[in-house]
Parts: sequence; structure tokens; C-alpha cells
Amino acid sequence: MKELLTEAWEEALEGLVLHQGRQVLYLNPKAAELLEVKRERVVGRPLLLALRDHRLEALALHGGERTLQVRGRTLRAKALPGRLYLLDETELHERLVALEEATQALAHELRTPLAGMGPLLEVLTPKTREEKEVLDLLKAEVARLSRLVRDLSLTQPGPKRTFVLQELWPRLQKLFRERLEGRQLEVHLPHTVHTDPEALFQILLNLLDNALKYGRDPIRLLSREAAGRLRVEVRDQGPELPDYEALFLPRHRGFQGGAGQGLGLYLVRRIAQGLGGEAYAHREGEENVFGVALPLH
Repeated sequence: MKELLTEAWEEALEGLVLHQGRQVLYLNPKAAELLEVKRERVVGRPLLLALRDHRLEALALHGGERTLQVRGRTLRAKALPGRLYLLDETELHERLVALEEATQALAHELRTPLAGMGPLLEVLTPKTREEKEVLDLLKAEVARLSRLVRDLSLTQPGPKRTFVLQELWPRLQKLFRERLEGRQLEVHLPHTVHTDPEALFQILLNLLDNALKYGRDPIRLLSREAAGRLRVEVRDQGPELPDYEALFLPRHRGFQGGAGQGLGLYLVRRIAQGLGGEAYAHREGEENVFGVALPLH
């Protein structure tokens, strides 16, 4: 068994450094590559000689988990007693930087046409009740897209007000009308919240879109209080997923290499953080849970 474990770590994509008494006992080839050292020169020598970074040494000795820039790489380091694990996240970091730049460019391109659409819709005069409903929906969507552009531009959240979550459902229902036909969906949003309604609407829009694309019925859209926060969630009966945290990165859950950028859950997290909350995903019983936790007041 010991030989199998040693062989596994020799081939691992994650770096491992074993140490005791501030001396290196072992490091696998990946750790040597990430730290840019030769194993035969550092095994049995002081830990700092292998790590060559006081931040990494302090982490290894005291424990914890951090992301650090080391030797031109972005390393995710996790330290347990006598063990330091290293994961190269350089490519991920570069991808997120590129995404941020593309996001800013997209927001810039959308800002001007959206600014002109609002006034044009205001001068239209509907002749029937149906035309008025369509016009109201278009106005609401232009306002929502304008709000999204502001979110993408890293500006502050919009005006807050107190409202019942349930009032967001009719707008969602209209937008998803065709996709909801034949689907099993339960909606339970009884809570009152004080936040930016347009930002929260965008969150629910993305979460529900995610469930309708990739989840299985029945789907539940609900709100609940837990651990001193208001949790707004979309739950589906899809199969258990291997890495829920990775789903909030671009091009995940269902991305097949097409033209889309897979930004839905990435934007959910970004907007939730702007509201003082956080986004999460996990497995609970037979359901996949995607939600946001927001301040109660």
C-alpha cells in the first residue's frame, strides 16, 4: 500500500511537500516543478531552501490556505501539520483576468445603445392592453439590462427598497413562459427583503435559467432563513456534480465549447457580492442547490 501511495504522489498533478522540524522530508515531481528546485538538492535540507518564500514557509509551519504569486505562478497553497499542498491556478487566474477585460469591453459596448432604448420606448403609445403589457415588459427588460451593465462595470449596486420576493415572480414567469411549458416548477417566495430588486431579479433569472437548461424536474424556487441570512435558492433533481465550486467559474456546467461564455453563475456570484452576500452551490439529499445568502436587513 505504501508503494502505491508513493507512486500515486509521484504522478500527481498537485504538488506535495512533507516536512518535519523545518526540514524537507519529501517533495513530489510536481512540487519540484512549481517551486523550481531539484529534489535531490533540497530533501533533508531546511524547508525555506525548498520553498524560497517566507510566506509559503509561514503557511507551512502555521497552517491555513492561501493563494499566492510565487515564481511567476498563481499557487493555491494548503498547509496541514507536516504537509504542504500546492495547486497551480495560473491558467485559471489568467482566464479570469481576460474575462474581466472582456466583461468591461462588453459593458462599454452595451451602455450607449441601452441608454438610447429607454427614451424610445417612452414615446411609444400602446393601443391595446396587450400592447401595453408587451411595452411594459420591454421597459422592464431594458432597465434590467442597464442594471446588468452597471454590475459589469463594477459600480455600486442600485437603489434598495423593501419588497416581497414574490413580486419578482410574474416578470420571471413572462420571460420564461415558453420554456416553462410542460415543466414541473414550485415557487415559494414569502420573505420580505431590503435590497436592489433589479440586481436580485438578475440573480433569480440566471439561477432559474441554469436549472431549466441543465437540471431535472421538479425544480423548486424558494426562500428561507438560515444562519442569520436570507437564502434564495433554485433546486433541481439533476445528477450529483463533481465540483460545485468550479461551476461559478466561466465555461462550466453544460458548456460544450460553443459561442456562449457560460457566465450565468459567474455573474450570480459577482452580483451577490455586490449586494453584501455570497453565492453557493452544493448537493442536499436528492437535489442540486444553487443559491445566494443575503443580509436579512
